[in-house]
Amino acid sequence: MDFELVRAAHAEPLLRQLHPSSSHHNLHFSRCTGDWSWDVPFVMHLPGGRYLVVGPSHSQIVGEADTAEEAIALVVGGLPPGCGPAIVGRREGLDRLDTVPPNQIF
Repeated sequence: MDFELVRAAHAEPLLRQLHPSSSHHNLHFSRCTGDWSWDVPFVMHLPGGRYLVVGPSHSQIVGEADTAEEAIALVVGGLPPGCGPAIVGRREGLDRLDTVPPNQIF
């Protein structure tokens, strides 16, 4: 794992609210804990210590970055509108939050 990338992500308050995961040297974030929301960009490694920010799908390239901090800034810039703390549960719980007016959420 790239600890510089993890430190940069941890330094970002918006990302500290999300559920992180690392797989194949990639750093992912989810808005739920029970499965993956797949609506948040993630960071992949490129040769030479560079980063590629992709997402939310693998076919959407957000941009390349020379530093971990730049990569994390690209992730934050690609967060979905109203992205808040990860919920305990599955994507279906997010669907409910995304469709209920904010003054109706308890």
